[in-house]
Amino acid sequence: MSADDLHRKSNWPDDSTRFRYGLVCSLESLTPDKPAVFQGPFDLYAQKIADIGYDAVELHLREPARYDPLQLKKTATDAGITFAALSTGMEYSLNKLSLISDDALTRQNTIDRLKEHIDLAAELGCLVVIGTLRDNITDLSKKVYYENYLTEALLALSDYAAPLGVDLAVESITRYINNYLNSVPETVKYISSLKRENVKLHIDTHSMNIEDPDLPSAVLSSQPVLGYVHFSDSNRCFPGAGNIDFKPILQALQSVFYRGYIVSECLPWPDAAASARLGLHYMKALETCASIEAYRDANRGV
Repeated sequence: MSADDLHRKSNWPDDSTRFRYGLVCSLESLTPDKPAVFQGPFDLYAQKIADIGYDAVELHLREPARYDPLQLKKTATDAGITFAALSTGMEYSLNKLSLISDDALTRQNTIDRLKEHIDLAAELGCLVVIGTLRDNITDLSKKVYYENYLTEALLALSDYAAPLGVDLAVESITRYINNYLNSVPETVKYISSLKRENVKLHIDTHSMNIEDPDLPSAVLSSQPVLGYVHFSDSNRCFPGAGNIDFKPILQALQSVFYRGYIVSECLPWPDAAASARLGLHYMKALETCASIEAYRDANRGV
């Protein structure tokens, strides 16, 4: 048997099975402690992202009606990148919206604003992240009560997004940011209970490193609902700058045939360009290592 025959029979990954990588950026300038690498107008850094080697961008934004989808698409197309997701957290942190507010008008305004994000995502061909916008529960003895508010909102938003072909990604977030839906298993159980095909799980390695004792096992158990992945190291810097062992996580993602984006959400340290470049080089190098080891294991004794 020739080397080419061995290669063909080994399921060595081709371009269709290799991971696609994205970078979190913000359309507004944020404080230095916020994990968005490039910040400001999209046309100032879209080409930089592409030149570094990323496939896509996740945009942090609020009040999406302020932005022209055609111009955003043109900027991305000209640079040679696509959109991975729209992140909605600034609607919570800066605009004080909340999906579980005690005030019914605030809850409705939040749903209406998220519909605007869904409309923009439909134009850009990406999903919508729902993370901190679900807010903290003010009285954990009433957790079910407040989760019902979240469920009502997500079902309504799912119904709105489905005809537009938009997925919603609900993030499992560490307790130091949100006080419910913290671990991957907890969030998987909640999302599964909704029984909506377009409501997916969004995992983030920074939160998982705190909440989930075995990160690869958490990935494997999330397969039925997994829809979106953030890579960020233990110190919130680029992958490789902290203590998380990313290779087993990549191997788990390969095992569950994850085909979405792996998006780096990290601080712009030591600066934006270096953070973006070093993180991508590290992720791609580890993916190569994981693929070689999978090739080795699949062909022992051949």
